[in-house]
Amino acid sequence: MSLRKSPQLTPALLAAARHNAQHSTGPRSPAAKQNIKLNALKHGARVSEENRCLAMLALGEDPQEFENLKQELMSALTPGDALWEKQIDDLTWLYWRRERLERAQAGLKRRALQAIDDWQHRRRQEMARVTFDASQHDMLDVHLSDSTDRGVTLRRTLSFLELIREEVKQRTFQVRQYAVLESLYEGTTGWRQALIFSLLHRFGDPMCLEAQQADEEEQQYRRKMGIAYEPVGEPEYQELLRLLEEEIASVREEFEYAEKANEERAAIERDACLAPAGEMWSMMLRQEGALDRSIDRKVRILLRLRKESADLPVAPTGRDDNGRTENVEEALDSDIVSETSESVEAMENSKINELCGNVIENKGPLWKTGGETGMCMKTSVLSPSRPECY
Repeated sequence: MSLRKSPQLTPALLAAARHNAQHSTGPRSPAAKQNIKLNALKHGARVSEENRCLAMLALGEDPQEFENLKQELMSALTPGDALWEKQIDDLTWLYWRRERLERAQAGLKRRALQAIDDWQHRRRQEMARVTFDASQHDMLDVHLSDSTDRGVTLRRTLSFLELIREEVKQRTFQVRQYAVLESLYEGTTGWRQALIFSLLHRFGDPMCLEAQQADEEEQQYRRKMGIAYEPVGEPEYQELLRLLEEEIASVREEFEYAEKANEERAAIERDACLAPAGEMWSMMLRQEGALDRSIDRKVRILLRLRKESADLPVAPTGRDDNGRTENVEEALDSDIVSETSESVEAMENSKINELCGNVIENKGPLWKTGGETGMCMKTSVLSPSRPECY
């Protein structure tokens, strides 16, 4: 609810409003009106006949093609009087709208295909950003952005694992190795990853490195002081290499499966573009059905007119196009009535056949006794609701 009260309408306020309204009356000159004529144009399906050519030009269409289509239809359907030409013009416009709708449907499909191509292009770029050679040891200090794509994430993990394996083979250990792998496997750590983290932590610990570089006397002194740190031996080193090899093989297998699934998904999405879904596509299908029905009705009118012109080569005097239109409408109505009567007759025949089938299936007597009067009734097969008495 607004806290501001509406102003009370006074003669002075009304006069000021009328005066201000004179400054916003829209375009007045013919040139200005011509410029804003098509401001509200969207699809051009309901544009007036006088603005049809301008709408075609605004939508990137050629009005000459429309005229060529009209001439082709007039040549094919043998033009006649003004009524005939009007029907031909309406039919041409229906066909033009039908072709425009087909282009719109093709545009929706191309847009969906373009979206898939853009998605695949972005994915290839992300894959290139996380793929690097194992000899680039400086990559441990580089922070790579995360990705929601499973294949890209696996490719990044595989690149860092190969880099760390190369450094372990060269017996180069640092704390950064453990930190990088821990961030990659955050929330998804298994037993193999846990053992790798533990060994990398022990090999990269500064105290462990000092213990490995210390001589025997210094190590004995540290044991006496209680600060001794047992160095990691060769068995632990071989175990770390084995675990890294197994983890790299496992991640590579998952990565190949993710790439295969991505290719299958892209193929499915491309096939789905041939049958889009959504409210817009449903609306276009409904419009397509309405145009097809209108085209069929208009063609039947033209064929009826051509039949009449063939039966009556010379039109009677005093008969204009309005009377001819009424005859066409009456003919169409008679077709509809005949089609309706045929459908009703077909329904009655189906009911009669069903009733006969029920009588034969039940195998009941056709003759029934009429009760105390002793009269006999025979159920009529043609009109089962009215029994006949004999």
